[in-house]
Amino acid sequence: MLTPRQAQFAFVPSMVTVMSATISFAMSAFHHGFEPGLLQVWLNNWGLAFAVALPVAWITVPLVRGGLARLTGVAPAASARSLGELG
Repeated sequence: MLTPRQAQFAFVPSMVTVMSATISFAMSAFHHGFEPGLLQVWLNNWGLAFAVALPVAWITVPLVRGGLARLTGVAPAASARSLGELG
């Protein structure tokens, strides 16, 4: 079982793995076609995509989280009303 901190660190490489695999496969299939050798082309492209995407994600994910945290506001408890309350 992962701790919340371990899960936070595991999120970026896990997401980068899935996204780089998906996008590199789509681009490889688009440019190479579903021809013999597609698997080798895809695996080569996936390695490059992962090597680029991981450091970019390590830098951008905290920046995006911080930016979104600044844009996200929570209503103060005094002004929060439940559904059906008046005034």
